[in-house]
Amino acid sequence: MHFLNTQVHSSTPFRHFSRILYTLLSVSIIDWGTAPLNRTSPLEANSYLAPRRMSPYAKTLVSGGKAAMKAYISHNTALTYWREHFPLDSEVGYPVQFHESQNYAFRKTDILSCVPESLIEPDQSVDVLIFDASNVRRSQKIDSHVWGLPVPDNAFYKDRDVCVSSPEFLFLQMASRLTIVQLIALGCELCGYYALIPKGRQNLTSIDDFPTRTVPLTNVDAIREFLKKVKNMQSDRGPKGLREATRALKYVIEGALSPMETMTYMLLCLPPMLGGYGLPRPVMNGQIPLDDEARAIARRHDCYGDICWKTAQLDIEYYGEVHSGLFKMRDDAGRILGIEHMGWKVITLTCLQVLDIERFEVVAKEAAKRLGKRLYPRVLGATQERCALHEELEAWMFK
Repeated sequence: MHFLNTQVHSSTPFRHFSRILYTLLSVSIIDWGTAPLNRTSPLEANSYLAPRRMSPYAKTLVSGGKAAMKAYISHNTALTYWREHFPLDSEVGYPVQFHESQNYAFRKTDILSCVPESLIEPDQSVDVLIFDASNVRRSQKIDSHVWGLPVPDNAFYKDRDVCVSSPEFLFLQMASRLTIVQLIALGCELCGYYALIPKGRQNLTSIDDFPTRTVPLTNVDAIREFLKKVKNMQSDRGPKGLREATRALKYVIEGALSPMETMTYMLLCLPPMLGGYGLPRPVMNGQIPLDDEARAIARRHDCYGDICWKTAQLDIEYYGEVHSGLFKMRDDAGRILGIEHMGWKVITLTCLQVLDIERFEVVAKEAAKRLGKRLYPRVLGATQERCALHEELEAWMFK
C-alpha cells in the first residue's frame, strides 16, 4: 500500500492525523480472511488466518482504478499447477468466484504476461478458458477453450495473476481429452496422497519415486457435486465431457498413497470390459483394528492396509523400493504378523508382479478366492482389454 506511504513534513498533530487516516484505510481495504470453507479443500487449514491478501478493492486502488487482468488456466496447464503445488503450501491460492464483468486475459500477450513460466507446457503451450466465443484468438501457443455456461461455485482458485481451474473443474475438462482409463487414474490421483510428475519434467530415480501430499486435493463427493451443478445448468447439449466424467467417476477411489496402489486397484477392480478382473470395491489404506496381543506383535497401536476388504478380512500390500531397507522390512513383517493374528489374509506383491500380466493374475485369483468371487475363463489371461489397460496405465503414470 505504497500509495498511502507519503512523507509528511508538517506539524506533529498533522502527522498523528495522517497515521490515524492510514490505519483506518488499511483496515478497510485488507482482506482479513473468511470463515473456513464448507468443503473438502487442500486450502481449508489456513484459509481463515488473518491478514491474508489485499482485497479486490485495494488492488483496484493500487492499479489506478482498474481491476487487474487475470488469466483463467485450464486443462493441462491447470493439471501442471496442481501437480506442482501441494496442500498447505503457502503459494497455493484460494477459491474465487467468476463474474461476467471481470477483466480476463484472452490475447496472447496478456495471457503470457499473467502465466508463470513454470506452468507453460514443454511444447510452450498454455490452456486457458474464454467466456465469450468472440474473444477467441488463433495462436500456436495459446489453446483457448470456450465456456459458455454460467460458472459454478468452487470453479477456480486464485494465485497471483492466474485463476486456476479447481480439481473438480479440471476433472470435467480432462474428460474430453483422456480415455476413460486415464481419467479414472487422474481422479484417483486428485483424490489420493500423491502427485505424478508433469510430462517432460520427470527426473525419477525409481518407479516408486514420486511426490506425496499431506491431504488429497479433493474427493469423490466434491467432484460428483460439481458435475451435478454443471448438469443442472446445462443447455440442450451441455459441456463436452460431462457424460464421460460422470461415467469415470464411478470407478474413482479415494485414499491411494502411490501410483502403484492406484494401478493395482484398477487392475483388480475395473470391469473386464475395461481390462480389470471386476473384483468388489476395496478401501484404500483403511484402518485394521488390533487387539492387545496383535498390538504387541505389530509393535504399534494401529495398522492400515494398502488395499483391503474389511468384510472378507483381505489385505493386499504393495511393497515398493521404500520397503527394501532392513529396518523397514522388520517393521513390515511385524505389522503383517499383527494383521494376520486378527484373522486377516495378507497378500504381498511387488512392482514386477504388478507390471507382469501372468504374475499379477496369480494375485487376482487368490484375492477372488478369498472374496468368494468367481473369475470366468473368458476374463482370464492376456485379453485384448487387459493388455490395453496395462499399456495405458504404464504410459499415463511412468512415461
